[in-house]
Amino acid sequence: MPLEAVAINSFDAPIMRETTHKDDLRERIAKLYDANDNADIGNLAGSDAIMPLFESAFKRGHLMYVGMFNDKPIAVVGCFDDGQTDTKRLQYLAIHPENVNRGIDAKFIKLVYDAEVKKGVRQFMPIDALIHQIMNEYELIQVKS
Repeated sequence: MPLEAVAINSFDAPIMRETTHKDDLRERIAKLYDANDNADIGNLAGSDAIMPLFESAFKRGHLMYVGMFNDKPIAVVGCFDDGQTDTKRLQYLAIHPENVNRGIDAKFIKLVYDAEVKKGVRQFMPIDALIHQIMNEYELIQVKS
């Protein structure tokens, strides 16, 4: 099964077929952030800080994209909308450690970009340095002239 980007607005989203309990998706995503040594998550210290941030963001209508491969989450990124412009902020990318340096991060960001473009989004603001680098390499950042 190929990598797919699935938008969620709750950690209760039924995107995994084989779960043992209702918090399984939340726990797996938390493990991605705990295992992530990517400095791009800023001052946030692992899942203890970032998971409440997303729970709060979900209440305001923001999304998280989950990269699913073989019914397992292997990548996540936040997709935030300030509600004032048509720009989406992509932030807090985490990739499963076994998939680092395999191009999964770039493929995942491209999938997220394509999904948002299908919804009509035309402007993106990559907050994290890695996301910015990926989007720049694939010419996904629109420069206003």
